[in-house]
Amino acid sequence: MGRHKNNQSPFYQGDLIFIYISFFVISVVNVFASQQFQQYNEPFALKQAVFYFIGLLIIIGLLYFDIEQLEKLSLYFFIFGVLSLIILKISPEQIGGHDFAPYKNGAKSWFVLPGIGTLQPSEFMKIGLIMMLASVISKADPKQTRSTRDDVNLLLKIAGVSAIPVGLILLQDAGTAGICMFIIFVMVFMSGVNWKLLLLIGGTGAVLISLVLLLMINFPDQAKSLGIQEYQIKRVTSWISDSSQTQTNSDDAWQVTQGIMAIGSGGIVGNGISNLKVYVPESSTDFIFSVIGESFGFIGCAFVVIMFFFLIYRLVVLIERLYSFNRFGSFFCVGFTALIVIHAFQNIGMNIGIMPVTGIPLLFISYGGSSVLSTLIGFGIVYNASVQLTKYKSYLFNS
Repeated sequence: MGRHKNNQSPFYQGDLIFIYISFFVISVVNVFASQQFQQYNEPFALKQAVFYFIGLLIIIGLLYFDIEQLEKLSLYFFIFGVLSLIILKISPEQIGGHDFAPYKNGAKSWFVLPGIGTLQPSEFMKIGLIMMLASVISKADPKQTRSTRDDVNLLLKIAGVSAIPVGLILLQDAGTAGICMFIIFVMVFMSGVNWKLLLLIGGTGAVLISLVLLLMINFPDQAKSLGIQEYQIKRVTSWISDSSQTQTNSDDAWQVTQGIMAIGSGGIVGNGISNLKVYVPESSTDFIFSVIGESFGFIGCAFVVIMFFFLIYRLVVLIERLYSFNRFGSFFCVGFTALIVIHAFQNIGMNIGIMPVTGIPLLFISYGGSSVLSTLIGFGIVYNASVQLTKYKSYLFNS
């Protein structure tokens, strides 16, 4: 095992290890706290700890690959993700009288695996998409040497890679599809595509989103005829309406109200993990931030936000330093940063009432095997890239 100039192993990335341990503790403690309402009679905290342990093994396993090998594996990971989405779409709801790919809110989003639990392919597809886009962008010429035609070709490649997985995810969950589109836009932006093309893409996307929202708000019946689910329409209308008017007839508005009450009841230092008073549905998953607020107050919420900022800062630094060493690693970090940012903003936003309820988890913290394991796969690739960069710098220093 190599050593760098301080006689310290390059595999020791202290700040990333601190981030992993911090999120592990925050997650398990708050998932445990959420169980006192007994929404589900399952040991969620223990399961979450197991997911983190499996994730740790995956991270260690990823360290046996060079970043160039991971880039080659990106195609296989991507294909596996697309195939799993297709299989989910065509699978029967039940096999042998047991749920296998059941419908929920009009869509199939999970496999139900006996003895294992649920598996959500779209969570892993997000990492596969980031890997594949990073590979495509890294193979393009640097932005300083590209022409507008080269940019158009790059955009067509990105569109070709993204169309099938995003389309399949859109059939399951518009919120997750929206996250994928945000990631794609950020990666395209960071690829150095001509600003006029970016403006055209961004403007077109903004117009389309605005038209869909207006349709959902003003013409809900027509929106349903286009395949938009009723629960999606209710989420948008409850978000833009005054909560006091909608809480009696909207589960989402009531859930947000309960979440805000839970966070507010925590005050500055919180009520402790065994003294929660405000019932919030799905408190171990979508509304885990409300548990943090009630258990640990403003201080706990601030610490979680600071940890996300610390992770994002570390990723941004890594993006810049990796660019000249390995462009695939750099652009993967771009996509992973976008994933972290949009999940944190959306989840915390819906917990405090400034964003609509979408069922988007708070990465690293919300309960869920698919969410935790896919996130830790991405984190493992980032960790690998940081290790490889440290080795490279050590080689340059010693040569």
